[in-house]
Amino acid sequence: MLYKVIDKSTYQDFIKSLISDYALIGPKKKDKAIHDFVPIKDFSELDTDYKKTTLPPAKKVLFPPNEELVKYELGDSVAIEPVIEAEEKILFGINAWDINGMNFLDRIFKTDFVDENYMAKREKIIVIGMDSEPSETNFALSMNTEYAEEGFDLYMTELADKYFIRVATAKGNELLDKYTDAKEAGEGDFKEYDKYLDEYRKKFSTDVKMKNFYDNFESVYDKDEFWAKIAKNCYSCGSCNLVCPTCFCFNVKDDMALDLKNGKKTREWDSCMIADYGLVAGDHNFRPNKENRLKQRYRCKLKTFKEKFDTYSCVGCGRCIDTCLAKINIAEDIDSVKKEVSI
Repeated sequence: MLYKVIDKSTYQDFIKSLISDYALIGPKKKDKAIHDFVPIKDFSELDTDYKKTTLPPAKKVLFPPNEELVKYELGDSVAIEPVIEAEEKILFGINAWDINGMNFLDRIFKTDFVDENYMAKREKIIVIGMDSEPSETNFALSMNTEYAEEGFDLYMTELADKYFIRVATAKGNELLDKYTDAKEAGEGDFKEYDKYLDEYRKKFSTDVKMKNFYDNFESVYDKDEFWAKIAKNCYSCGSCNLVCPTCFCFNVKDDMALDLKNGKKTREWDSCMIADYGLVAGDHNFRPNKENRLKQRYRCKLKTFKEKFDTYSCVGCGRCIDTCLAKINIAEDIDSVKKEVSI
C-alpha cells in the first residue's frame, strides 16, 4: 500500500480527466432524498456528499438485477453461445462498507464455482473509494466494515486542504501519476488522517453488540415462539434481500422466441424471503412460513459465512432497515437474540 496526497484544488481537474477518458459510474443526486450511482458525463453531476443509496453500487454494476447469460439457436443441432459483457469502467465514490460488501461477493463468485460473468466485470472495473457520512441506521462500525483494507485501486479521504489517498494497486498509482501531481504522504499527513478517522468513527450512532452472537443464535434457533414474534409483521416482500450489498440469490429463466428457433437464458435477482423461493416439485416448500425464512436470512447474514469465510455477510449498511415496510430492524433483532438467551 502506498500513501499519497493531492491538493484539494486539483481534485476537480482529476475527476474531469477521468470522465474524459473512462466510463465513470458515480453518485448523483436524483431528488431531495435519493442518490444513485449512474454514468457521470460531467463533473457537475457528481455528488459524493451522500449518506446512502437505495441499491448498493458495486452489486448493481457487477451483478445486475437482470442479466443475459446464454443465447442459443434450435435446429438440427443446438448452438449455444455464452454472453459475457464487460468493459473497463471506474466505480467512483463508493464507501468502505459497500467495498467490503463487494469483497464478499468476490469470494462468493470465485469460491467453489467461478462465475465468469461476474469475474469478467470485476476484472475490468477500477474502484476509487471515498468516505461517506453514515446514516442513522448504519452500524458498519459494529461489523468492522467502516474501513476497507482491500478491494479498491484508490481510496480518497478528504482532509482540510487535501485528499489523503491510499493506493492499493499499480493501476491506481498509474492514474495518480497520469492525472495529478500526487506526493508521498508525510508524517503530518498521517497524523491528520489518523485524527480524521478517530472523529469519523464517532459519527456511527448505532451500536450493535456482536459478542457471543454466534453461540446465542444457536440457543434460540429452535424457539418457534421467538421467531414468530420477530417475524410477526413481515410481508415476505423480499425488499431486504434486494437492497443488500451481499445477497446473491438469483433465478435463471428461459425466454423463447415465438418461432421456437432461438432463445436466451437470463438470471434475475431473487429473494429467500419470498414465499415461492423454496417451492419445489410436488408443491413442497423448504421455507413454508415467514418465521422460518427470516430465521434463515439472519443465519445467512450472521453465522453461515462466519463459518465458511470467517466474515459476516452483513456489512451494517442499514439498507434493509430503511427499506423494510414492516419496520423489521436487524440491529434490534440481534439485541433481541441476546435478551432471549438471558431470560
